Amino acid sequence: MTRPDDTTATIERELDAVEIALTGGVAAHEDPAARELQELALALRADAPEPDAAFAEQLRGRVERGFPRDPRSARVRAPRIARRLLPAAAALTTVIAIGVGLALAPSDRNQLGDGGGGGASVAGSDDGGGGAAPAPLPNAARESARPAVPPVPAQAGGAFAPGLRDRKIERSISMTLEAPDEDIPTLASDVTEVTNRHGGFVLRSNVDSDEEGASGSFELRIPTPRLREALADLAGLATVRSQSQSGQDVTREHVTTRDRLQSARAERRSLLRRLELAATDEEAEAIRRRLDIVAGEINGLRARMRDLHLRTDYAIVNVDLAGTDDDAGGSGAGGTFDDAVNDAGDLLVGFTGVLIRILAIALPLGLIALLAWLASRALRRRRRESVLA
Repeated sequence: MTRPDDTTATIERELDAVEIALTGGVAAHEDPAARELQELALALRADAPEPDAAFAEQLRGRVERGFPRDPRSARVRAPRIARRLLPAAAALTTVIAIGVGLALAPSDRNQLGDGGGGGASVAGSDDGGGGAAPAPLPNAARESARPAVPPVPAQAGGAFAPGLRDRKIERSISMTLEAPDEDIPTLASDVTEVTNRHGGFVLRSNVDSDEEGASGSFELRIPTPRLREALADLAGLATVRSQSQSGQDVTREHVTTRDRLQSARAERRSLLRRLELAATDEEAEAIRRRLDIVAGEINGLRARMRDLHLRTDYAIVNVDLAGTDDDAGGSGAGGTFDDAVNDAGDLLVGFTGVLIRILAIALPLGLIALLAWLASRALRRRRRESVLA
């Protein structure tokens, strides 16, 4: 078995023999194997190509300077190009952020500010139910009559009910339709027919027709989702002399009433559980009196919630019918043409807004893509030039 020391000595002897042959130019070692290595080294040196004198001088100079980088190479120019494009990229990123913010900005004009609606009241209060105040409860009864759910605190600053998108809006519309006197009865029937067709109902109506003229008035309730179509159909029945609309945001009142109702129901459940565990008749009677008060409060809050739902789910539409003595005048075409012009204007404004938002996003992205393409093209050209050089 060959030891490592013997192998190392053999390798060193062969390397010394190759170095002696390359220095002297003659293979004259006594060992045939070493002499064969000398001949092979001399043959390889003879076959090796000789560099040009200019290239050898240039290479020698680069070795002395420590192989500095060529300033024309792509590796050196790439950081410079990146530093030049950095301000433009930052500006385009800012433009994109602004465009996205404008595109995603909410367009609901009925959002509630800090001052809209009434403040949130403490749930489970004793102001509902009416009647004289009962006698003070005993200590044990007072402890048992406390609501299980804590009162809902008022929002401290900011908009009421943040993140709530389904705003509760109470809408009211007044409209005056003008038609010849003899067409007023027919027009009144058409108003009722349009209201029924859109799922509404007539709350109050009055039609007068005599020798002095004809007139009428209607108070309608129309579902809010069908309000636009119903108003367009009503305007198409006759000439629209005047029309006005108003809206009031009652989201705060709706949320407050709902929370108070939930708290009152929770208090009633707690009182019923306490009543089952009452130890004395006096304590049970005090809890029953408190239950009567809470029941009255719940009934009042329920009625208030029903009224709020009616006011927000159905729009109030007041239609007045005015007669004219001119038989030739008063046609529904005028109102229909006005509606067509208004709808065309609304459609144009909406289309323009969508187009502006799309351009605000597409233009910065296109500019970034163009700059990236130009930078990659310049980088490829520099790399080609460095390779050819």
